[in-house]
Amino acid sequence: MLLILLCFHTFTWVASQAPPPPQNVQVEKGQLTWTPGEPDVTYTVNYRRFNSDKWEALPACIQTPFHSCNISAIGPRDTNDSPENSCVTLRVRAERRGLRSEGVNACSRYGDVCTPPLSILTRPGSLTVFLNDDHELAKEHANNAKHRIYFGREGESPLQKYEDTIDSRTIEDLEEGQRYCVQVAYTVHGDLVEPRSCIQCEVIPASGKLLFLV
Repeated sequence: MLLILLCFHTFTWVASQAPPPPQNVQVEKGQLTWTPGEPDVTYTVNYRRFNSDKWEALPACIQTPFHSCNISAIGPRDTNDSPENSCVTLRVRAERRGLRSEGVNACSRYGDVCTPPLSILTRPGSLTVFLNDDHELAKEHANNAKHRIYFGREGESPLQKYEDTIDSRTIEDLEEGQRYCVQVAYTVHGDLVEPRSCIQCEVIPASGKLLFLV
Protein backbone atom coordinates (compact mmCIF):
# COMPACT_ATOMS: atom_id res chain seq x y z
CA MET A 1 0.00 0.00 0.00
CA LEU A 2 2.82 2.38 0.91
CA LEU A 3 4.58 1.60 -2.38
CA ILE A 4 1.41 2.35 -4.36
CA LEU A 5 0.98 5.64 -2.49
CA LEU A 6 4.58 6.64 -3.17
CA CYS A 7 4.21 5.81 -6.86
CA PHE A 8 1.01 7.86 -7.03
CA HIS A 9 2.67 10.89 -5.44
CA THR A 10 5.66 10.55 -7.75
CA PHE A 11 3.40 10.40 -10.81
CA THR A 12 1.42 13.40 -9.56
CA TRP A 13 4.61 15.41 -9.00
CA VAL A 14 5.98 14.57 -12.46
CA ALA A 15 2.65 15.40 -14.11
CA SER A 16 2.64 18.82 -12.43
CA GLN A 17 6.11 19.75 -13.68
CA ALA A 18 6.88 21.42 -16.99
CA PRO A 19 8.98 19.20 -19.26
CA PRO A 20 12.66 20.05 -19.66
CA PRO A 21 13.47 22.29 -22.62
CA PRO A 22 14.62 20.67 -25.87
CA GLN A 23 18.35 20.21 -26.40
CA ASN A 24 20.68 20.67 -29.38
CA VAL A 25 18.26 22.86 -31.32
CA GLN A 26 19.90 23.43 -34.70
CA VAL A 27 18.84 24.65 -38.12
CA GLU A 28 20.51 23.70 -41.39
CA LYS A 29 19.23 24.26 -44.93
CA GLY A 30 15.59 24.77 -44.03
CA GLN A 31 15.38 21.93 -41.52
CA LEU A 32 15.10 22.55 -37.77
CA THR A 33 16.03 19.63 -35.50
CA TRP A 34 16.39 18.95 -31.78
CA THR A 35 17.21 16.06 -29.46
CA PRO A 36 14.23 13.94 -28.34
CA GLY A 37 13.14 14.56 -24.77
CA GLU A 38 10.83 12.77 -22.37
CA PRO A 39 7.83 10.65 -23.46
CA ASP A 40 4.41 12.26 -24.02
CA VAL A 41 6.00 15.59 -24.94
CA THR A 42 5.09 17.72 -27.94
CA TYR A 43 7.00 20.64 -29.41
CA THR A 44 6.03 24.02 -30.78
CA VAL A 45 8.19 26.15 -33.06
CA ASN A 46 8.00 29.94 -33.03
CA TYR A 47 9.91 32.40 -35.17
CA ARG A 48 10.70 36.10 -35.11
CA ARG A 49 11.81 38.09 -38.12
CA PHE A 50 14.89 40.27 -38.19
CA ASN A 51 14.52 43.48 -36.17
CA SER A 52 11.05 42.51 -34.91
CA ASP A 53 9.71 41.81 -31.41
CA LYS A 54 6.76 39.74 -32.65
CA TRP A 55 6.91 35.97 -32.21
CA GLU A 56 4.77 33.88 -34.57
CA ALA A 57 3.95 30.18 -34.46
CA LEU A 58 4.86 28.03 -37.43
CA PRO A 59 1.52 26.35 -38.26
CA ALA A 60 3.03 23.04 -39.39
CA CYS A 61 4.97 22.68 -36.13
CA ILE A 62 2.51 23.40 -33.34
CA GLN A 63 2.40 20.68 -30.67
CA THR A 64 4.16 18.24 -32.95
CA PRO A 65 5.41 14.91 -31.53
CA PHE A 66 8.28 14.91 -34.01
CA HIS A 67 11.81 16.14 -33.42
CA SER A 68 12.24 18.12 -36.62
CA CYS A 69 10.43 20.83 -38.53
CA ASN A 70 10.62 22.03 -42.13
CA ILE A 71 10.83 25.82 -41.93
CA SER A 72 10.76 26.50 -45.67
CA ALA A 73 7.23 27.90 -45.28
CA ILE A 74 8.71 30.99 -43.61
CA GLY A 75 9.14 33.31 -46.56
CA PRO A 76 11.07 36.60 -46.71
CA ARG A 77 9.40 39.92 -46.11
CA ASP A 78 7.79 41.38 -49.22
CA THR A 79 8.72 44.98 -48.43
CA ASN A 80 12.50 44.77 -48.61
CA ASP A 81 14.83 42.40 -50.43
CA SER A 82 17.91 43.09 -48.26
CA PRO A 83 19.47 39.74 -47.28
CA GLU A 84 18.93 40.18 -43.52
CA ASN A 85 15.17 40.28 -44.08
CA SER A 86 15.23 36.59 -44.95
CA CYS A 87 16.69 35.81 -41.50
CA VAL A 88 14.62 34.66 -38.54
CA THR A 89 15.18 33.70 -34.92
CA LEU A 90 13.81 30.19 -34.35
CA ARG A 91 12.70 28.95 -30.96
CA VAL A 92 11.44 25.54 -29.81
CA ARG A 93 9.65 24.75 -26.57
CA ALA A 94 8.41 21.47 -25.11
CA GLU A 95 4.84 21.00 -23.87
CA ARG A 96 3.11 18.38 -21.75
CA ARG A 97 -0.41 18.53 -20.31
CA GLY A 98 -0.61 22.27 -20.81
CA LEU A 99 2.75 22.97 -19.16
CA ARG A 100 5.50 24.54 -21.26
CA SER A 101 9.25 24.58 -20.96
CA GLU A 102 11.40 27.59 -21.64
CA GLY A 103 11.99 28.21 -25.32
CA VAL A 104 15.41 27.38 -26.77
CA ASN A 105 16.78 29.38 -29.70
CA ALA A 106 18.22 27.48 -32.63
CA CYS A 107 21.83 27.81 -33.69
CA SER A 108 23.47 27.03 -37.02
CA ARG A 109 26.62 24.92 -37.27
CA TYR A 110 27.47 25.96 -40.83
CA GLY A 111 27.63 29.44 -42.28
CA ASP A 112 25.04 30.94 -44.61
CA VAL A 113 23.53 34.36 -45.37
CA CYS A 114 22.23 34.69 -41.81
CA THR A 115 24.99 32.97 -39.80
CA PRO A 116 28.77 33.41 -40.02
CA PRO A 117 30.94 30.29 -40.27
CA LEU A 118 33.02 29.77 -37.14
CA SER A 119 36.58 28.49 -36.97
CA ILE A 120 39.06 29.05 -34.16
CA LEU A 121 42.76 28.59 -33.55
CA THR A 122 44.02 28.01 -30.02
CA ARG A 123 47.56 28.77 -28.95
CA PRO A 124 49.12 28.81 -25.48
CA GLY A 125 47.47 31.77 -23.76
CA SER A 126 45.25 32.86 -26.67
CA LEU A 127 42.38 32.00 -28.98
CA THR A 128 41.84 33.43 -32.48
CA VAL A 129 38.35 33.68 -33.96
CA PHE A 130 38.59 33.61 -37.77
CA LEU A 131 35.94 35.74 -39.47
CA ASN A 132 35.38 36.44 -43.15
CA ASP A 133 34.55 40.03 -44.14
CA ASP A 134 33.41 38.95 -47.63
CA HIS A 135 29.78 37.93 -47.04
CA GLU A 136 26.34 38.92 -48.33
CA LEU A 137 25.53 41.35 -45.52
CA ALA A 138 28.86 43.13 -45.98
CA LYS A 139 28.18 43.49 -49.70
CA GLU A 140 24.84 45.13 -48.86
CA HIS A 141 25.84 47.22 -45.82
CA ALA A 142 29.65 47.59 -46.06
CA ASN A 143 31.21 48.34 -42.64
CA ASN A 144 27.77 48.54 -41.01
CA ALA A 145 27.68 44.73 -41.17
CA LYS A 146 29.82 43.18 -38.44
CA HIS A 147 30.40 40.02 -36.46
CA ARG A 148 29.41 39.89 -32.80
CA ILE A 149 31.63 37.60 -30.74
CA TYR A 150 30.29 35.96 -27.57
CA PHE A 151 32.91 34.46 -25.30
CA GLY A 152 33.41 32.84 -21.90
CA ARG A 153 34.69 29.88 -19.93
CA GLU A 154 32.88 26.60 -20.43
CA GLY A 155 29.92 26.42 -18.06
CA GLU A 156 29.21 30.15 -18.14
CA SER A 157 25.68 30.68 -19.42
CA PRO A 158 24.90 32.69 -21.33
CA LEU A 159 28.17 33.63 -22.98
CA GLN A 160 28.92 37.34 -22.70
CA LYS A 161 29.19 39.76 -25.60
CA TYR A 162 32.90 40.29 -26.21
CA GLU A 163 33.21 42.56 -29.25
CA ASP A 164 31.60 43.65 -32.52
CA THR A 165 34.19 43.42 -35.28
CA ILE A 166 34.48 43.29 -39.05
CA ASP A 167 37.30 40.75 -39.23
CA SER A 168 39.17 38.13 -37.18
CA ARG A 169 40.09 38.72 -33.55
CA THR A 170 42.57 37.19 -31.11
CA ILE A 171 41.64 36.96 -27.43
CA GLU A 172 44.73 37.09 -25.23
CA ASP A 173 45.73 36.28 -21.64
CA LEU A 174 43.80 33.01 -21.43
CA GLU A 175 44.55 30.28 -18.91
CA GLU A 176 46.33 27.24 -20.32
CA GLY A 177 44.38 24.03 -19.72
CA GLN A 178 41.12 25.96 -19.32
CA ARG A 179 38.26 25.31 -21.74
CA TYR A 180 36.75 28.41 -23.40
CA CYS A 181 33.67 28.78 -25.59
CA VAL A 182 32.90 31.03 -28.56
CA GLN A 183 29.75 31.90 -30.47
CA VAL A 184 29.36 34.42 -33.30
CA ALA A 185 26.53 36.22 -35.08
CA TYR A 186 26.14 38.91 -37.69
CA THR A 187 24.93 42.41 -36.85
CA VAL A 188 23.58 45.11 -39.17
CA HIS A 189 23.76 48.68 -37.85
CA GLY A 190 24.14 47.12 -34.39
CA ASP A 191 21.01 44.95 -34.68
CA LEU A 192 21.54 41.23 -34.13
CA VAL A 193 20.92 38.87 -37.04
CA GLU A 194 20.01 35.29 -36.13
CA PRO A 195 20.48 32.35 -35.98
CA ARG A 196 23.79 32.60 -34.17
CA SER A 197 26.47 30.03 -34.77
CA CYS A 198 26.45 27.00 -32.51
CA ILE A 199 28.77 27.32 -29.53
CA GLN A 200 32.25 25.86 -29.98
CA CYS A 201 34.43 25.10 -26.95
CA GLU A 202 38.13 24.25 -26.90
CA VAL A 203 40.96 23.88 -24.38
CA ILE A 204 43.80 26.40 -24.42
CA PRO A 205 46.88 24.22 -25.02
CA ALA A 206 50.03 24.18 -22.99
CA SER A 207 53.16 25.84 -24.35
CA GLY A 208 54.50 24.19 -27.48
CA LYS A 209 51.09 23.04 -28.78
CA LEU A 210 48.82 24.51 -31.47
CA LEU A 211 45.23 23.55 -32.30
CA PHE A 212 43.14 24.68 -35.30
CA LEU A 213 39.47 23.76 -35.43
CA VAL A 214 36.73 24.36 -37.99
